[in-house]
Parts: sequence; structure tokens; C-alpha cells
Amino acid sequence: MPDGRRARATFLWGAALVALATAARLVWVLTVPTVPVSDFAMYRESANYLSEFGRLDPGFIYMPGFVALLAMVKDAGGDLLAQKLIGVFFGGLGALGLFVVSWKLLDADPVVDRAAATGADRSDHSPRPWRRICPCPHAAAATLVYALWPAGVAMASVVGTDVPAAALLVSALALLVSLGPRRPWVAALTFGVAMGLAAWVRAVALPLSTLALGYWLARREPIRRALLYTALGLAATLVVLLPWGIRHLRQSGALYFTDDHGGITALIGANPNSEGTYTRALNRTFKDLTGRSVLDEPHRQTDQAAYALAREWMRFEPRYALGLAAFKAERLFDSEERLLYWPIFRPGVLVGARAAWFAARHAAIAGLADGFGLAVIALALAGIASAVTRRRWSLLALLPFQLALIATYTIFFAEPRYRLPIEILAFPFVALALGELGGAASALARRARPELVRQIRPLGLAVGLVVLWRFGWPATVDLGKAMRARHRWAAIEVTLDGHTRLLLWKPAAPLAAVSPIQGAPNGVHLQTGDDGVASAHVRLGEGALPAGSYRIVLQVAAETAGPARLSLGGGGGDGGPDVGVAIPLGPPRMVDRQIAHPGGPLAFDAALRGAPHTSVWIDRARIEPGT
Repeated sequence: MPDGRRARATFLWGAALVALATAARLVWVLTVPTVPVSDFAMYRESANYLSEFGRLDPGFIYMPGFVALLAMVKDAGGDLLAQKLIGVFFGGLGALGLFVVSWKLLDADPVVDRAAATGADRSDHSPRPWRRICPCPHAAAATLVYALWPAGVAMASVVGTDVPAAALLVSALALLVSLGPRRPWVAALTFGVAMGLAAWVRAVALPLSTLALGYWLARREPIRRALLYTALGLAATLVVLLPWGIRHLRQSGALYFTDDHGGITALIGANPNSEGTYTRALNRTFKDLTGRSVLDEPHRQTDQAAYALAREWMRFEPRYALGLAAFKAERLFDSEERLLYWPIFRPGVLVGARAAWFAARHAAIAGLADGFGLAVIALALAGIASAVTRRRWSLLALLPFQLALIATYTIFFAEPRYRLPIEILAFPFVALALGELGGAASALARRARPELVRQIRPLGLAVGLVVLWRFGWPATVDLGKAMRARHRWAAIEVTLDGHTRLLLWKPAAPLAAVSPIQGAPNGVHLQTGDDGVASAHVRLGEGALPAGSYRIVLQVAAETAGPARLSLGGGGGDGGPDVGVAIPLGPPRMVDRQIAHPGGPLAFDAALRGAPHTSVWIDRARIEPGT
């Protein structure tokens, strides 16, 4: 096909598929009248405040880009429907970015062009008649999958940052790969600008701008030049974010370009009492510990205090933190049905006839979404294997973006909707896998043995990777669950010199398969195992205490009948022998123990002895100077 006709055909295919993706999302928004709830209602409230007073509300701790868009729509006279059209627009923008990325990295790749011209290696896997009809088969396949993506369509009606941030990330990559081959300096600059816009919506985009280095290295740019291109992109991102940084400098005296809720998010994700999920009790604990709520100004100090707590919690029992990381990864890659929670399945999102219609078809809709998600995972893994085998390094440059997002949410906090950009960037690999399968089917139908043999190697690796995922992922999830069960610990409040701190309880050796410790909002459960013993190591959080004598006082209540004794002592000091205090079933008992502390972090041991599976509840802890 002549270059001019090929370009026109590619443009028409791209325009048609972008229109299809946009139309699907527009129809959804117009026909499914969802109601924003939770965080999404908060975005609208913040936009209303910004529109009315011309500034962000005092409790706003997020990136302001999306709220500013909502406020602009409101100022222009738009209502909720108009604000939902932002999701439709960015849904279409994501389709455009995905088409360009797939086209440039797969269909317009020089390797593919040479192979198509010479017939030496049919690595594009597209029969020539089809190439005459559609010169961009991979881009068309990837964008078509995106356009008809059930959860992707439904998420367009959610008034949130997930769809805009994902679309801006993909658009930034489209600028990078489309301009990179011929105008690298312009590509680096425009990529950085687009990533800056994405960071105005979600702060995670800022560090991702450094990952353009992988693309430049994949293009075999000299390392020095690749670093210069990457530095230019990062500088452009920071320039776009500079007004936000200057605002921080004026308000808090520190120049930084992100928001002020990363520490709060990390604290939620590290909370042992709730296994890394949000609870309102954590807000109360944070208030008791710091004297401020999570939304109190100055926001930077509040966020830094939360970071400090989260770091301490992760370091106290790193093996439990690893187990929580597995849980957050599992949550991030939960079934595709979970992406439909906010658009249609959460109570209150839909009301009336629409709610009843979707409720009656919940199982069928969830099954369709889950089937789509499983197919995407399998095909994406197959596409990655094919890209490795075919040495498609430029395409593989998308992987660091996905892996960085996975690592970020695994460390901090994860929700299924956070994976939208990860899933969108998987669609080019899905298209490559479909091309491989199509090429193999075509070779088999034509009995082209040499060509069929060339297909077997990447397909064999792909099958191996899919099988590894099929069995390896459940094993990883189970390992994380076992680590959390074995190393589960708890944090309870304790008063010291009129201030509230935390006592951190973790199981002591020898470790059982199930930890004897379980946290709760205002205390800790301690339960004996089959041997009638539960041992714990306890440490006072938030720094050291000077040397001296200290008295540990706990209120303990029996939760099961039978004899039980709780003893305290050892650890950081020598308190002498302790036979323990009997805890009969009935009113709570006060258990106190005086220990000699040599200085540094205050620590002691606790042991519960009784019949197997005897349980006690411990709360109202305090530490006093000893006599």
C-alpha cells in the first residue's frame, strides 16, 4: 500500500475506533444515572467550595487538577451530567493515546515494515489482504478491546481521577513514541508536559516521568543522550507542576510537587489492626497520637507524622509487612467485577428501576466482566512473552510503567480501580498476542511449515508464562495470607506522662502457624494455642525512654471460661521472676509490673497461660515512672 493511502487508512481506522470508544462511554453515561458517593462526592464538594470561594477548602489534601476541572464545569453552568462528560472525554482521549502507542510500537515499527516488505519474517502476523484493508491491525485490535472493555466503559460515569489520570498517562506515552524516532527533544519535552498534567490529577505520575529512560534505551540511544532526554522530560513535568510547588512553598515553607495524603494512605495500608484496610478507628488513633486529624493544617506536617508512623509499623514486623504487600497486590488485581463496584454495584450508586435492573443481572454482568479480565491477563502475559522472544524492546518499555504502579500501590495502599492505567497499558500486549495467534492459525491453514515453526517458539514461551501465572499467583496469595496469619501483630494506645503513644505487640518465638495476637480499634486480643501458651514481645512506639524504673499497667478481661494467668516482664530490662496474675471470667483485672529499663526503646515480654485457646482482652494501658 502506498504511504499516502496507508496513512489515510490508518487515520480513518483510528478515528473510527476512538469515536466508538467515546460513543460507548457517552451512551453509558446518558443511560445509567449513577450517583457519586464517598471520595467521588468529596471531589464535587471540593469543586463547589473552589467555585464559590476561589480557593481550595482547608481540608483538601489531594492533587487539585480534577477538582479544578469540576469547578470549571460548574462555573460554566454544568450540572452532574456535564461533570460526568469529563469521564467520557478522557475515555476517548485514552482510546486515542492507546491507538497511537500500539500503532507506533507494533504496526509502524521499522522491523515490521521491513518484514512486510521482504516477506523474510512475518512477525506482524497479518495476512497481506488484511493489511491492505487495515494497515494498523495491532492498533485496531488494542483500541477495539479498549472501546468494548466493560469495566472501562462503566468507569466513565465515576466522577473520579482514575480515568483522567490513566488517559493522560497513555497520551503522554503516545507523544513519546510518536515523536521519539524523528524529533526526540520535542518528544521528551511534550512527554514531560503531558506527565505534568497527569500529575496535577494523580501525584503518582510525577516519578513515572523518569521511566522514559527505558524507551530511549530501547531505541539504542547512547546512555548520555538517553539521560538528557529523560532529564528534559522530568524538568518539563516539574515546570508544569511549579505553580502547585510555589503554593506549597508559601503555605508550608517547603518546595514539593506532590499532594499531602501519601503518608495517610501509607498509614492505612500498614495498619495491622485492620489488615491494611481503611477504618474510622484509625482516624481516632491518629488524633490521639498526634493531636490532629488527618485533614488538619498544616497538611505537610500532618502527612509527615503519618509517614513516620507507617515506617515504624512496617519496620516493627517486616514479615507481616510483606504479607500485607501480598494482600494489597491481591486487592489491586482483584476480579474485574470489583471495577464495577463504584459504577453500579455499590449500594446507593444507583436507585430505582436502574438499580433493580442491574441487581437482577448482577451474576451475569460480573461473569462477563471477569471473563474479559481473565482473557486480558492471559493474552497480555502471552504478548509479553512474544515481545521478549521477538526482541520488541520499545514495546517492552511499557512494562516499567506498569511495574512501578504495581510497586507503588503494593507498598502504600491498593484499590482495584487503581489498576486502570496498568490494564490499559496491557492492551498493546493483548494485541500482539492476538497477532501471534492469528499468524499461527494462518500458517497452519496455508500449511506453511517454516512459518508455523517460527510461531511455535514465542507461543511456547507464552503458554509457559500463562501457566506460571495460573499456578504462581495463587501460591503467592496463599503465601502472603500465611505470613499475615503467622506474624500478625497489633498496636494499642498507652498513656505516658499525659501523652498517648502506642504499645506494639507481636508474637514471640517459637511462632505458631496462627499468631496469638489480634488487634481491635481500642485494644488487643491475646489467645493461647493448642499448648495453652501465648507469648508476645511488646515495645513502646515512637522513640526511646531514658533509663529508669517503669510500671506497666494493663486492664485485662477474660473472654473465655477457665483458668488463665498473664505475666509481664523481661524484654528491655530485668524485672525478676513473674508468676503472673490470674484472670478469672468476670470484671476486668488490672495487671501491673515494674521493670528496670536500661535506656532506649522500652520493651518487655508478655505471656498468657491457661487452657488451649483461652482468650483475654487487653486495653486501657498506661506506663508510669516506677518507685
